[in-house]
Amino acid sequence: MIQRIQTLFLLLGAISAGFMSMNLLGIWEHFAFAMAALISLIIIFLYKKRKLQISLSTWLVIPLYLTGIIIILFFSKVHYDESQNNTTLIISFFVGLIATILAIFSIRKDERIVQESNRLR
Repeated sequence: MIQRIQTLFLLLGAISAGFMSMNLLGIWEHFAFAMAALISLIIIFLYKKRKLQISLSTWLVIPLYLTGIIIILFFSKVHYDESQNNTTLIISFFVGLIATILAIFSIRKDERIVQESNRLR
């Protein structure tokens, strides 16, 4: 499980989503990123069910991406303090998003390898 690269990508995505969850002020943003971190950790333990991993990861990217875009577009004085440096939040969002997308590609690659080996039997 841990030797697979997608596990590391999903773990990185979970850590960055958890970081985003702890540093956001809005309750909906906090909830969305906390759920993204939890789902990423659940996906890690579904390593024997690659098709389910792919579908859950894909469904994880869509709300994560939309929530991140909304946060980036609506950084305002009303919701976020100007003295707070929001660059770390933006970097953490993109690191988590890219890590999750790379995990999807790695899981698909593993699934292709398994299907090719089944064909040879």
